[in-house]
Amino acid sequence: MENKDNSEFEKQMIRGQLATHATFSRISERVNDLEAFVFGINDALIEKGLLQSNFLFKKIESVKKNRMDNGETLDAGVSLRVDNAENTLQPVDCEARLHICKAICCKLNFPLSQVEVEEGIIKWELGRPYYIRHSSDGFCCHRGATGQCTVYNNRPKVCRSYSCQNDERIWKDFDALVINEEWINQNLEGSFPTEAVK
Repeated sequence: MENKDNSEFEKQMIRGQLATHATFSRISERVNDLEAFVFGINDALIEKGLLQSNFLFKKIESVKKNRMDNGETLDAGVSLRVDNAENTLQPVDCEARLHICKAICCKLNFPLSQVEVEEGIIKWELGRPYYIRHSSDGFCCHRGATGQCTVYNNRPKVCRSYSCQNDERIWKDFDALVINEEWINQNLEGSFPTEAVK
């Protein structure tokens, strides 16, 4: 009974989050309209010779940089993925590379699609909707103890279609099996695992 209650609670929470973030999106659209209005006024002032464009653009860039540096820009912080219809990537024999890469692609961040969120099988980060959830070791929360995917049959489409073959974040040299440990250690949660994958 408790699992059913938890499942229903999570479904309700997802619905609430979707509604909240839809509202944020509408607010963002209004802010964008307001920005367009302000820039329209600026353009009119420039055309009338009441404002110099070089001076204005320098001021805009200065204000923009200051707002970004101070974390004052408006962003709902929400992403839902929209998939392409076709997958043209070449499949990779992951099993043959797992002892080298340690399934490091399972540390990459990506947003889920609306379908994946609503299905309720794939967990997403509560603090960063709707990105794939990671465990404290930085790996996807659906990665099992021996590196296997515990939701393999329902894994996100990103995982189904991903190919690390040309991903320079993962490989310095794909053919020679040289991992890009520097990028991984600098950009992904936790250091590159040194233990062998079973």
